[in-house]
Amino acid sequence: MTAIQAADGESRARKRVSRIWRQGSLFHNFWRYPRNPAAPRIDRLAGILKQGIVAPASCRDGSVRSDLHIVMNGASIAYDRIVFLHKFGPRSGLYTMSEPGRLTAFVDPALTVLTPQDMGRRWVILCQDEVYVREQVAVEHLTGIAVHPADAPSVLAEFLEDFQRVGIPLYLHDGTGVWPRPE
Repeated sequence: MTAIQAADGESRARKRVSRIWRQGSLFHNFWRYPRNPAAPRIDRLAGILKQGIVAPASCRDGSVRSDLHIVMNGASIAYDRIVFLHKFGPRSGLYTMSEPGRLTAFVDPALTVLTPQDMGRRWVILCQDEVYVREQVAVEHLTGIAVHPADAPSVLAEFLEDFQRVGIPLYLHDGTGVWPRPE
């Protein structure tokens, strides 16, 4: 990446800096590496910064494997064909907790999502604030990544070029900006 491209990415990220935990924010929580010992140790952050958030059945390289094993029959859309997001509101506190290795990807709140009501009467609701996107949230719809303070230095060191390329900010889970540096 050239210095001009890096500066352009930083400029785009600066324009996207905002308060991350606000009413209606869309977000996706994930562990950087699978906690399931049977799953391959694949860096999910690297994949998200390259291809966005991908539903397990839509992931061609097999790198998305949930730590949960959920089988649901009778729904009009298969669970493994959707991306689960949270829409921040009064019931989201449980999903805003931070610990090392756990990250949050923020998604453009203007993205069209499906609600539990859109999924039909047989749909099983796992979270009180969940919404869904079919197949994939493209990388251009990401608006930021939040990490635990213990992870921030290594994530920034490893992925600065990716944050510049995508043009999104890196935050701590409390909303403090890590990159681009606050002015």
